[in-house]
Formats: sequence, structure tokens, C-alpha cells
Amino acid sequence: MLRSSAAPRSLAPPTQTPWYPDDLLAELQITLAALADIEVQYATDRERLAAWDGPEAIKTKFAIQLEERHQRGREPYVEWQADLQCSMVRIMTLEDICSNP
Repeated sequence: MLRSSAAPRSLAPPTQTPWYPDDLLAELQITLAALADIEVQYATDRERLAAWDGPEAIKTKFAIQLEERHQRGREPYVEWQADLQCSMVRIMTLEDICSNP
């Protein structure tokens, strides 16, 4: 068996680490954490509703209300996440590809 003291070479092409302001990454992490919290709460609420022994008509009404509340809660965070991602793309490509018409 041949032995070499040379470090193994990576077959992957070298990549450049993207640069963006620290606050952009922090904002993205906060936004994703908030969305995850909303999803966990929604799943918990749905499980509780499914386990409830109430009348089916009321459960259906509550399920619709729960879904509407879930969508309303998510909407601002999804929009903010999209804005943050556009900012990251703009910074990385130095182009304004996400501009609003």
C-alpha cells in the first residue's frame, strides 16, 4: 500500500463564503424560529381539537377558525422571510433581482 504525506485533495470545487451583514442572518434566524413556533403551536392545537369529544359541527367550525388564525399568524413572518432572502440574494449577486414593480 502506498503512503503519502500529502493531504488528501477535495474533489469539490472551491466555494466562496457569501458575505452579508450579521443582522441579516440574525433576522433570518429569528424569523425562522418564529415560524417554527407558530407551526408547533398549530400542530398542538389541532391535536387537542382532534382529541376533544365535542360535537362534530363545532369541531369543524373550530378547525376552520384555527386554520385562519394559523394563516394570519404566519403571513407577516413569511413575507418578512421573503424580504430577507431577497436582501441576501441582492447582496450576494450585487443585483436587484427582487425589486417590486
